[in-house]
Amino acid sequence: MIKKPLGIIFILSVLTLFLNGCANSKFNKKYNKPFKHNTPLIKDNVKLTGKAEVDKTVEMGPTPIDGDHKKLTKRKQISSVKERNYLLIPEDYVSLKQIVSFKFQNLDYVEAMSLMANIGKVNILVGEEVAGAISAELENVPWDKAFNALLDMKNYAADIDVASNIIRIHSPSVLTSQESYKSARAAAVKKKVELEDSVEPIISEIFRLYYISPAEAKATIVELFTDRSGDSTYMPIQVTEEKTTRSIIVRGKEKDLDVVDKVIREIDIRTKQVLIEAFIVEATSTFEKALGTKLGGVYSRQGEQIGGSIGGSSVSSGITDTTAAIGGTQDLVANFGAAGATSGIGILKKTGSGVLKVQLEALEAEGLGKTISNPKIFTIDNQLATITQGEQIAVTTATGTGTSSTEFKDAALKLNVTPSIIGDGNVLLDITVNNDTPNRSTSDVGINKMEIKTKLLIADGDIVVIGGIKKNQISNTKNQTPGVGNLPVVGNLFKGKANSDTMNELLIFIAPRIL
Repeated sequence: MIKKPLGIIFILSVLTLFLNGCANSKFNKKYNKPFKHNTPLIKDNVKLTGKAEVDKTVEMGPTPIDGDHKKLTKRKQISSVKERNYLLIPEDYVSLKQIVSFKFQNLDYVEAMSLMANIGKVNILVGEEVAGAISAELENVPWDKAFNALLDMKNYAADIDVASNIIRIHSPSVLTSQESYKSARAAAVKKKVELEDSVEPIISEIFRLYYISPAEAKATIVELFTDRSGDSTYMPIQVTEEKTTRSIIVRGKEKDLDVVDKVIREIDIRTKQVLIEAFIVEATSTFEKALGTKLGGVYSRQGEQIGGSIGGSSVSSGITDTTAAIGGTQDLVANFGAAGATSGIGILKKTGSGVLKVQLEALEAEGLGKTISNPKIFTIDNQLATITQGEQIAVTTATGTGTSSTEFKDAALKLNVTPSIIGDGNVLLDITVNNDTPNRSTSDVGINKMEIKTKLLIADGDIVVIGGIKKNQISNTKNQTPGVGNLPVVGNLFKGKANSDTMNELLIFIAPRIL
């Protein structure tokens, strides 16, 4: 009874060594050389394929009709106000910027100013309070600098109105009193004009909008016309939104409504559309090798039991073939099975009331997979576009009170793009790409995060890669029964092992197309 099982064990040990040798031989032939991880798994020309796909999508996408086309410029004048300069002479007046040289010896000041007027070809008026003589010698000095120098020598002041070709010279006190009078007079005139304007007709006009919203138009116009002086704010017009007809109603004076009309014509223009395509290419190269064994035995005679499941059906039923089958889970001494085994050798030996069952399993798998996702979306210039492809999973998080909360989060491929058309054939892209996957390796489900944020300047119709990620995982595991698994030959029946070598490669391509 004892010799036969030992003989069987010897045979099974030889078979185990043979099976391991075959598997190792196969592995050595194909995988003796390591993966060439420095070469890409993705060898297709994704840019050429992508451009063809973009052209197809453009044909299916929206095509706006051509309206009134206006050549855009970076700057366009709406209105202008010229400010008068009382102190400096503009560069436009060449005669007052010419280089002069002169020598005055005890010359009357009024006569000196007359000579300066002749040279500069400008009218100079001298006040009655201006008197005295002057001596000066200047060489190669601009006319305006020489004129100011002569004023400073006698502490006189001048009111310069080169647009009218008039310069007045007075003492500072006289000139100050004159300017004070002019300021008071200007304030009185302004009040008079405002009083006249108060009786000017108030007009209400409706402006129909086509491309911008009433809220956007109102915000721009209100900001343009708001006059903030100190703590007070003055608004000469009133703007009302009309959402039903996509219009704004403006109430004000005719001159203000004319400015509103010019502004609306410039900002209410057709916005170009952009097609955004993303090519997400994922490739996986996988090799897995596993060897396992299952060993079981039971002995029952004259009320004595050795091995087996105590109280189990295999003993109580008298050790039938069914309960002692190789694939059964009863009476196992060692169980190191290979999941999804593709080959194996099974032996079931029944000797009277003793049963020995052995199953040798081998698994050897290899795979190369590639997945291409092609999310695409249309949007208009400077507007956020979002596309999501995947699933939502429940994620449980612990709270500070000893309880937990569950919320659903995206574990998906998500693309957020905001395009800005530059105008020179390029597109500025603000991109966020998420390729998140569920992590179910533990009881608490989580999310494997992979995110890319970037800003790119891309030519219209071009394709650019924004992410290239490689990840290599090598795993070698071994399980055995302590002590027995270390025995030579026979120990192979009490152990199992698995080897894996995986490389993942991810590339993300972005292709904008202006429509």
